[in-house]
Amino acid sequence: MKISQINLETIPDSRGEETIEVVMVSGDLKVTSSVPAGKSKGKLEVFSVASAIALSKLEGIKSEILNSDFSQVFEFDNFLKKIDGTPDKLNLGGNLILVLSICFTKLLAKSNNLQTYQLVGEMLEKTPQRFPYLYFNLIGGGLHAQDSLPLQEYILVTKFASPSKGLEYAKLMVEKLREDILNNFGEIRTGDEGTFSVKSADPALGLEILNRNLDDQNVSLALDAAASTFYNNGEYKIGEKAFNTMQLLDLYQDLSVKFPLLSIEDPFSEDDQQGFVKICQTFKDKVWIIGDDLTVTNKTLIQKAIAEKQVTAVIIKPNQIGSVSETLEAIKLAQENSLKIIVSHRSGETNDDFIADLAFGAQADGLKSGAPTQPQRLVKYNRLIEIEREVRKDG
Repeated sequence: MKISQINLETIPDSRGEETIEVVMVSGDLKVTSSVPAGKSKGKLEVFSVASAIALSKLEGIKSEILNSDFSQVFEFDNFLKKIDGTPDKLNLGGNLILVLSICFTKLLAKSNNLQTYQLVGEMLEKTPQRFPYLYFNLIGGGLHAQDSLPLQEYILVTKFASPSKGLEYAKLMVEKLREDILNNFGEIRTGDEGTFSVKSADPALGLEILNRNLDDQNVSLALDAAASTFYNNGEYKIGEKAFNTMQLLDLYQDLSVKFPLLSIEDPFSEDDQQGFVKICQTFKDKVWIIGDDLTVTNKTLIQKAIAEKQVTAVIIKPNQIGSVSETLEAIKLAQENSLKIIVSHRSGETNDDFIADLAFGAQADGLKSGAPTQPQRLVKYNRLIEIEREVRKDG
């Protein structure tokens, strides 16, 4: 496929900060993609360039792209990675490579009369049928909400076979929480991702609020502790209290007894790898132990986590690794080793809905896209519902 035109511009993300959007054209076909940015980042994520620098970098390589012919996503990505020439994408930037990679993936799908999820499925040798659980971050803390709960995300997980039912349940839950929080805390505060925010140092409070508003067996709760953000010199600081690894593990065990926890993401710092080993030994298959900062969608780090039995699931964020093909390699490795995968958004999001196609095409176990209260989060869930309509109609 020959690309006839590429245009890049800067746009605001959901936090009002600059990110990049690309329009790519081949003949009569045109697609758009944009990339998010994270606030709570793993130290080993690939490098991102400033938006203005991405514009100048693209101008420097545009003619090479337009003068080439690409038939596969892996071929296109490898072309860009070769130009970059660094393992961490220090030259072009992971954000520039990724936005071009996603755009090319969408365009290639269109040129082959496929939906993006169908092309993803083909590349992973899957026939997409099952929809992921939906991870709705409804109560925020940590770096995502000022003066709030100590853990970063308190999550509702809907496990309905239909994403439209899951979204409907989550919207009703938002209204219940609004009333609950107003009645019990006297004010409504919100965090980065459209979540509710509560002033408290009690790590269990977010789960308590969610749990008392649950009324269906097809739902669970989940935590993203983002423990690296409150880890220092071998200790975890929660409120005024310091925890060592075993004390924090005890806290998670207590929470798992009290609440219907499906998963805990980043329960320990990426620098506390024995903590991950211990929690996996403790919970076995009862609660998914998810790596994010530990594994950063990186095949090498996922392989290490598998070998050392540090996780039973991984977060998949394309912008942690910087290309569609490397994202698919990470997914393939994880799934071949029986790890659960949860495809995830970032805290600074855009209206791009690619991760919904990625989650369905890869037959992910979960799609995590935040609260259904911001358009940049909602667009991902709505895209899954579009896919659901297409699949049901064709079936």
